[in-house]
Amino acid sequence: MPQRHIFTRFVRDFKEFTLRQMDYCHYTVPLNAANTNGFQFPSEYIGQYGVYEAVKHVYKTTPSLSPLAKDDHLLADKRYFQADMEKAIGGIRDKFRQEHGVSERAYQVFVAPGNEKGEVEFCMENLRKGIKEFLLKYSAPTSLSPKALSLEENFVTVLSVHEGSEGEKWVKEYLSNNEWTGRLITVSNTDNQHFDAMAASDFGFVYDGQMVSSANALHLPVNCLVKMRMNQQFYNDLMNRWWNDMNIIADNNINKELIGGEVWWGKICDTLA
Repeated sequence: MPQRHIFTRFVRDFKEFTLRQMDYCHYTVPLNAANTNGFQFPSEYIGQYGVYEAVKHVYKTTPSLSPLAKDDHLLADKRYFQADMEKAIGGIRDKFRQEHGVSERAYQVFVAPGNEKGEVEFCMENLRKGIKEFLLKYSAPTSLSPKALSLEENFVTVLSVHEGSEGEKWVKEYLSNNEWTGRLITVSNTDNQHFDAMAASDFGFVYDGQMVSSANALHLPVNCLVKMRMNQQFYNDLMNRWWNDMNIIADNNINKELIGGEVWWGKICDTLA
């Protein structure tokens, strides 16, 4: 029988009897449960490929950092990595905004509703209504504040879709039938446009997945949107406390999770405010 490998989130629950079904595990969350007999399932931690791809893109688009991107790995300086990334992300931000005519003072929201049809159906309507409510409240001429900034010049939404996916097809049809308030820029994963858009944005809503870890690597604060029933959420909270991988690794709410009924337009508006 050939070797049976599994790619999954956790290895901590794999015991001796799991070897009957699986030979090796590649896992994304570096947590191991204590085992009284010292058994450790054959496995390797492969990390978050969303982080890897994002950092690799930053390296390759920054001449001073490009030598650090190798064919199968990246190099990072323990002392200067954070400062180098901050400076490089700032350069990508400036370039993206110049290319799309977005001013430096404009507030840019990044939206990634998912790749699958079920994911975008779950997210798009509430994202559209939530951002619309936010813009109507806080931009001129509809805001009650005399200091409100103009809508067209100071507020931008960037919508990210995965090229060729069912989600992209559904989103295009949805936008053809529903008007988006304010300026909307659409990007895809082609030439890593979504990474540039993340670096250039101020806040984001991302359907749970590796794009959340990419956003963290690109210093973009995001909320995770998760389609989940209440009983599923209860069981997950009982076992893990958090749902998103990055939150589990940090054991902290670094990416606020909006699960199930929490994904509604009023909550999205309040979050942006």
